[in-house]
Amino acid sequence: MTHLSLGVRRKGFTLVELLVVIAIIGTLVGLLLPAVQSARESARRSQCTNNLKQIGLALQNHHDTNQMFPQSVGWGPDYGGAYYFSDKVYLLPFVEQMGIVKNLNPKDGGSWSKDNNGGVWGGLNATALSGRIPAFNCPSNPNTMNGGQANHTYSINNGTSWSQHTTGGGVYQGERDGRVRSNGIASYRNFEKTYGASPVTMGQITDGTSKTAAYSEFIVEAWNGNITNDPKLWKSQVYSWADAGTCTADTRNNCLAQTGLNASDGGRVMRGGGWSWSMAATGSAYSHTMMLNEKSCQTTDSDWWGTNVLSASSAHTGGVNVVRADGSVAFYTDGVANQVWWALGTRSGGEAVSDDN
Repeated sequence: MTHLSLGVRRKGFTLVELLVVIAIIGTLVGLLLPAVQSARESARRSQCTNNLKQIGLALQNHHDTNQMFPQSVGWGPDYGGAYYFSDKVYLLPFVEQMGIVKNLNPKDGGSWSKDNNGGVWGGLNATALSGRIPAFNCPSNPNTMNGGQANHTYSINNGTSWSQHTTGGGVYQGERDGRVRSNGIASYRNFEKTYGASPVTMGQITDGTSKTAAYSEFIVEAWNGNITNDPKLWKSQVYSWADAGTCTADTRNNCLAQTGLNASDGGRVMRGGGWSWSMAATGSAYSHTMMLNEKSCQTTDSDWWGTNVLSASSAHTGGVNVVRADGSVAFYTDGVANQVWWALGTRSGGEAVSDDN
């Protein structure tokens, strides 16, 4: 009897088929990754917007409670003490950070000091102010400093360097008179007695609260070397001191011409390093002198007085989020007109601000 043997045919990929499959998978991954990254950035940008909405609401609540926007202390307070608090310290009760507020202790057994921001902040435990607060940090920010501890990416609007932006000789009441240099929402409490720097109130925003910036975002500073002509590095670096010139446009051009980094001139990388300190170099305030995502420079005269030439910047594509004095948040594009951006920075400059951002 003859037995027939049935052979089993093995199935599998040929080398050519395998290479085709790998190529197809690679193409699909290449198409998918940008979409995933875009979705993630969209979620981060949404969270960034929500953070600014929370800050805007906190500003409104602070004003309702204290009839003023929060003041910064500047370099050194009149009343003495070791810490120089930013406006963010006074926003803590309004951004659901009462846990930090409750842990603030008088320094070295000293007594509390009452201030006109509606709190008792005389000598505080610095340890309680060293933590990272999510509401003060945009998740799109690419840089960290000191491991991210106490980092912040939002700052209050200090205004523009001059009230007249394209012609010389403009003097804004309270802007370049004596040592007071803010025509935005920021104000500095330790200059109040000496230089008349009164707190900013809703009534002082005569340009309209929906036409005046309150806070914007920025990218934490990072040392990238003394590469001065690469616009891609502008967002992460602070350049040296810029001359004030005779108008806002002059100041901007003088900053754009800077070729030396602040840190290379004996300074330190500081912008975004600590949310509780109101020193200009830490980025507690930004100005509308520079356009969006342009160079940032040190102040035109003295960082003791809160002045700076620090631009608003972000890792978002094409622009920056801003919360206005009425609490509304808008995305301003890199192509916004100079006059619109400068006008948005002043609270009572009398400029016409269009809705084209």
